[in-house]
Amino acid sequence: MSLLRAHKPKHAKPSKAAPVLAVGGMTATLGAGLSAAASSAQAAGQDDFARLRVCESGNHYATNTGNGFYGAYQFDARTWHGLGYSGLPSNASPATQDAAAHELQAQRGWQPWPGCSRKLGLGREAAAPRASRSRFVVLPKSTSGKAPGYNGHVMTTADIDTTRADVKAWQARMRARGWDLSVDGRYGPHSARVAARFAAEKRLHTSQGTVDRVLWTAAWQLPVS
Repeated sequence: MSLLRAHKPKHAKPSKAAPVLAVGGMTATLGAGLSAAASSAQAAGQDDFARLRVCESGNHYATNTGNGFYGAYQFDARTWHGLGYSGLPSNASPATQDAAAHELQAQRGWQPWPGCSRKLGLGREAAAPRASRSRFVVLPKSTSGKAPGYNGHVMTTADIDTTRADVKAWQARMRARGWDLSVDGRYGPHSARVAARFAAEKRLHTSQGTVDRVLWTAAWQLPVS
């Protein structure tokens, strides 16, 4: 596979010399001014991420070639830690790496992987909201009825390696309320941050970053504000 030289402006590591990558695409790097440079995230499916993994790393989650980029999605350590994860991406489970890639893509679209996204034709879908809260919330301001039955499971980041139907239902509901959240059924750090911000906004007495019966019910019954 031919070598691609990383571009400095938006996605390269903050160094004087741009790194040379030995895989088909750009790496997932945070770069300077992420929030200012972030663009709308495009709708993404599981097949898109599977093709991205093949392009970036040959679909090898444990990839660590010593070039400063790790795992199936070729994260650098700064981006990985900025998303709330510890250690190195190449040492994390496939489910954790997938969750991190979904979160980064939800924030920035396919920009962190420009080489492979261009090669694969990603990022041409209709754009989704980029902010933590969308200005275009379609739910009414009034309460929206009874919440689905709560199964008693308190969602925590321990659920990140398991795809759960209740987590997916809550993520979908929060996304419908205007929160920028991937609906993948895995409760990772980004889901926990959304839960904490929602609880603070609604002044709910819950354990920070978790979804219990109180927060679950509020997601359906409290008005959008």
